[in-house]
Amino acid sequence: MSLAATVIVPTHDHGQTLRLALASALEQTVADIEVVVVGDGVPDITREIVDDAMRRDDRVQFVDHPKGPRNGEAYRDAVLERAGGEIVCYLSDDDLWFPEHVETMSGLLADADFAGAVAVHFTADGELLSWPFDLALRPFRDRMLAGAANFVPLSCGAHTLAAYRRLPQGWSTTPDGLTTDLFMWQKLLRLPGARARSATRPTVLHFPSSHRRGWTTAARVEELERWAPRVADPAWRAKLIGAALDQAMRRGAVNDAAVATAYATRTWRFRKWVLGAPAVGVAAKALAARAAGRAAER
Repeated sequence: MSLAATVIVPTHDHGQTLRLALASALEQTVADIEVVVVGDGVPDITREIVDDAMRRDDRVQFVDHPKGPRNGEAYRDAVLERAGGEIVCYLSDDDLWFPEHVETMSGLLADADFAGAVAVHFTADGELLSWPFDLALRPFRDRMLAGAANFVPLSCGAHTLAAYRRLPQGWSTTPDGLTTDLFMWQKLLRLPGARARSATRPTVLHFPSSHRRGWTTAARVEELERWAPRVADPAWRAKLIGAALDQAMRRGAVNDAAVATAYATRTWRFRKWVLGAPAVGVAAKALAARAAGRAAER
């Protein structure tokens, strides 16, 4: 019998951030999942973290490999050859998921092949960055296919297993000049008749390593430990969604006119969701209304 989802967590050497990321994967509203940690030349501390997770939860599996080229992408392909989930979600070992992430992606993939979640990005100085996007709109897809932008960090990407198995080539070593996740998403978007959808609210907290060069592992762990307890709090998530919407509306300028039009369309849909969401408080709704007023003035 198939599972609802296979979750792949690639890891090399981020220490205890992996423990926190795994906890967010195992606390999903959809429990019928398998979580496969894919080791790419990991140290002993990573093995200890995964061994502990497997003792606590039999949904966790570990495949341990020597260090491969780039991020060991080919190891993920081997996992998907035997995966049991109807859909496949990915989680970076230093990001956090909201509890409803897999449920959200499963809903999107009911009539799509590839889906992207909305992330709230946190810079090293604590600035919140988030922007709505819609892979169903051609300008967003074109920018990803051209390598001009990647709207879908690894932790936000998901696809059906059936779509993956239609690919001429799955996960493989990424050429220089491309990020490993974008290289994979481009393959999915190029599938004949590929259907792509995007979420309308954040379900991922993303902590880009590119913003944290020079940070110690201890500092990365401390940062995630501050955020992890809040992820389980619906009221906190509602406030964050409101703040993310306000920030997205403030971003304003997009150089390409077609992308600007698509961006405005997607932001308006995001705003409609916030105003209609029963879990969102007065403050978040006020942010959405204020943002809508600014958009109307343009």
